[in-house]
Amino acid sequence: MDTGTQFMQGFPELYDTDALRSQAFDLYQRCLTDGTPTAMLQFVQEQIAHRPPRTTLMSEVVDHLSLRLQELREQYFEARDRLLYIVHKRYDVDLTPLLKTDPDVYHQLPIDDLISAILQQRPLRPDEETRLRRILKVSHAIAAQVYHDAEMTEQIRAFIHEWLMALTSQRARLQGDDGRAPGERLQ
Repeated sequence: MDTGTQFMQGFPELYDTDALRSQAFDLYQRCLTDGTPTAMLQFVQEQIAHRPPRTTLMSEVVDHLSLRLQELREQYFEARDRLLYIVHKRYDVDLTPLLKTDPDVYHQLPIDDLISAILQQRPLRPDEETRLRRILKVSHAIAAQVYHDAEMTEQIRAFIHEWLMALTSQRARLQGDDGRAPGERLQ
């Protein structure tokens, strides 16, 4: 047995924290797969109800979700930019003006509207239009999945963050409540 393992045997809560962190990340992935944050929200409530609340663990989860959210947003815009690049290179058409109003929801733009806008810039042969429709459909599906994953990630992250803020506020009030009036505590 190595020294690190011997050291950690005296602190079972370290194993517990690692196991809970791993469980949290597994539950997060399951939420994305299932399309509902329920499992993760229930896990968070269990950790908050634990005495004392596992705020360090929850802070780590918030940090992880914040990074994941940033990655998802980058993926979304990369998918959008890839579509713009492909359409521009293959069809010599610029779709950027259609996306300027709200670039966060390009996956919600109807494919027929995009095709119509392209046809206004340049005529397409039937085989080009068919191929372009497939490209748009695939791009929309990828972007929609990433967009929904980002929305759910933000929902879970915000839920945990709000709990942490409430617990921090409560802890500050409890630590500051020593029986003196608020003005007396400042002196």
